Amino acid sequence: MLETIGFTTNTTWMLIWTGLVLFLITILTKWYRMCTFFGKLNIPGPMPLPLIGNFHQIIKRGLPYNDLAMIEKYGKTFGYFEGSTPVLFTTDLKLLKSIMIKDFNVFTNRHQFEAVMFEPYDNFLTIIKDEDWKTVRAILSTTFTTGKLKSMSKLMLECVNNLNENFQKVADKDGIFDSSKYFRSLTLDVISSCCFGFSVDSINEPDNPVIKHLSRFLFDSMTKDPRFMLIILFPKLTKFLSKRNMLEIIPKDTINYLKQLIFTIMQSRRDKSEKRDDFIQSMVEHEENVAEQEKAELENGNKKWDSKDQKHLRRTLTLAEIFSQSILFLIAGYETTSTTLNLIAYHLAKYPEIQNRLIEEIDTVLAHHNGEVSYDSVSEMKYLSMVIDETLRIFPAAIRFDRVAGEDYKYEGMKIEKNLMIFVPLYALHHNPEIYPDPDRFDPERFNDENKQKRENNTYLPFGNGPRSCIGMRFALLEMKLALALTLSNFRFETCEKTPEKIEIDSSGFARPKQKIFLKISNRF
Repeated sequence: MLETIGFTTNTTWMLIWTGLVLFLITILTKWYRMCTFFGKLNIPGPMPLPLIGNFHQIIKRGLPYNDLAMIEKYGKTFGYFEGSTPVLFTTDLKLLKSIMIKDFNVFTNRHQFEAVMFEPYDNFLTIIKDEDWKTVRAILSTTFTTGKLKSMSKLMLECVNNLNENFQKVADKDGIFDSSKYFRSLTLDVISSCCFGFSVDSINEPDNPVIKHLSRFLFDSMTKDPRFMLIILFPKLTKFLSKRNMLEIIPKDTINYLKQLIFTIMQSRRDKSEKRDDFIQSMVEHEENVAEQEKAELENGNKKWDSKDQKHLRRTLTLAEIFSQSILFLIAGYETTSTTLNLIAYHLAKYPEIQNRLIEEIDTVLAHHNGEVSYDSVSEMKYLSMVIDETLRIFPAAIRFDRVAGEDYKYEGMKIEKNLMIFVPLYALHHNPEIYPDPDRFDPERFNDENKQKRENNTYLPFGNGPRSCIGMRFALLEMKLALALTLSNFRFETCEKTPEKIEIDSSGFARPKQKIFLKISNRF
């Protein structure tokens, strides 16, 4: 019996050691492939570590600053590993033009993180591919026409008026406020109103269940949030754990709550018991237009639909697709717009001469519009646009955007393999001293008409470029212009003892400041 036990023990240890050796061989083999991957493509880059690739450098430097350091060391185009995923980085203007415009047919799609390919992420406009993307984008574009934006501007102004009421309460006290808190409340209120179809007051109703559920979709810095780390470094493991309910990326009760909420709102719009100029209303009106067109075709016995121009508008979005886009608008619009407004307020407080010029423009334009802040009046404020553009240059709302090569592609001796992910590091691009001298200096004059004409088009890409540029660009810019114009027509931003001297941003993938920004707000009159 002892011999049997001994034999079994020895066999077990042999199996364990064999497994460990095979595991080590697998790791070393994969690491060797990683180390030689970009060299075979004639693309420079840093040496990766096993499993984590070059992610340790992001932890060390921070996401935007690491991108800048890598560009300075390896040139405009280099190869890099995030976990075991190879990524090509480029700020080469000629290559950028090819990727986004000239050869867009090769670089149509964006990367899909398999770890989060479940509802609602799986139907995001930003990650769906090819014909699905064209269809959904064409339908969503009907939400962002000039007419629709003018209508939604009224909803935005309701939220801005609420913000100003809260600012007035602050100004009546000591004037000191947490800038990010107030602008986050504004953008959450705007998204709730314009995308989800209901009004909230997130400053005064922090316990509102809708606000609590929406906030669960927002990630922390990728170097701090363990979910983010798993998704980036170990996507297959994350997917495995998620499928078996061993890891919860987003709580299921949140998904069910918000999906049911949107379904209820959709039903009230379809039965005409409620109407509102927002995203959901646009989707319901699209459904009605498709139904009317199909009915007309059946009655007339012919097809009048222009298949060339509107083939992607023949179908409607499913509830799951509408839910996905609503969540996408939340994730893409909440953090980016609130952070940009936060940083604009900071710079205006730091540079009172710039703020004075902006206030003068706002007052002058509003005097010609009976003092009314509106879609039309803010469209005439050129210096306001320059201030926003310069803020987005120094702190692009999204630090990177990506594309995926749909086929093998050669560029100046380098080979970009099919399925290779390409990152455009916007922070590094916008801080190139050859394009923007003294890049850390805040100077809205960089974006006057004369200076803009001197630069190539792809030197400034806060919303991307080409067919796959940000669909919500005009929405976001309008929201910021309305907020700033109305606020600065009543108040002035100032620094205080708590205002930081310098802003550093974290590794969330957004231009989110590491520290809180406290400012002072005072009445102009």
